[in-house]
Amino acid sequence: MSIQAVKKIGSLALAGVLTFSLFGCASPEESVSDEPVSILCPTGAPALSILGASDLEDVTIEYVDGTDILTSELAKEDGEYDIILAPTNLGAKVYAQSEAYQLDAVMTWGNLYLVGQEGVDLSTATIAAFGQNAVPGLVFNTVEPEGLNVTWYNSVSESQQALLTNQVQVALLAQPVAQATIAKAKENGNTLTILQDLQSLWQENTESEDAGYPQASLFVKTGEEEKVQRVVDAVETYIADANEETLTASIDSVGAQVLGVPNTEIAVKTWEAQNIRFEAAGDVADEIESFLSIFNIEMPKGLILE
Repeated sequence: MSIQAVKKIGSLALAGVLTFSLFGCASPEESVSDEPVSILCPTGAPALSILGASDLEDVTIEYVDGTDILTSELAKEDGEYDIILAPTNLGAKVYAQSEAYQLDAVMTWGNLYLVGQEGVDLSTATIAAFGQNAVPGLVFNTVEPEGLNVTWYNSVSESQQALLTNQVQVALLAQPVAQATIAKAKENGNTLTILQDLQSLWQENTESEDAGYPQASLFVKTGEEEKVQRVVDAVETYIADANEETLTASIDSVGAQVLGVPNTEIAVKTWEAQNIRFEAAGDVADEIESFLSIFNIEMPKGLILE
């Protein structure tokens, strides 16, 4: 065999090895990143925070009302969802028992406001509130003085209705419902306004660096962080770059009713007031721990995804 032939065979062999190496190394990564991802998410602000995943290939999002399904799914080690958005306190509480879903990022930082007529005296006013034993109620009781005349309702919609029908003078509402309530009152000839921003009051009371608290977070099924990374990255980028045009297009595409918001215009208008901000859990561990303490929850070891 000639030297040239040997060189040619050697070159072909080397090329084959390189080709195998390239595809052999790339295939597992591609297969991981391109795997279908399933997301469970509550409606409202959390649903808006995950808009960046709504148009990704092989990603399905199921939107739900209430926390019953979230609680049961967070407890399943073999659950069908790769990502679950849930109240931070709920995810932490369930993780302490099951260790099935780890906290990867905080997505929303509070969207609670007191709405009523300008100049009303809160110390004597009748107030409708919701979520007595959940985040809204505990935040309200943390930042507001004792002795207020509060009636607790089962949902934000009931609190809204109490205000619109003049059963109360003030209501604790979540954005974007707060803005929708102001608009509805205007249609009926009444003028309502934002009286208090509970996120700012939280900052004053806790002396935290920023306004707000880690209200809802993104939890990843234990061991599946590589599988969902492309989704998490897309969501983070979307939030960072969000503007009126992109938000309008995304909300219209998914549907305001599906997302659990009054309409596209109000959802976009109140984006900043909803305090949707992606923060890696490891970067805000102190804030998470402080927030959990008002629920008498000790932050479980291993909760935060490293």
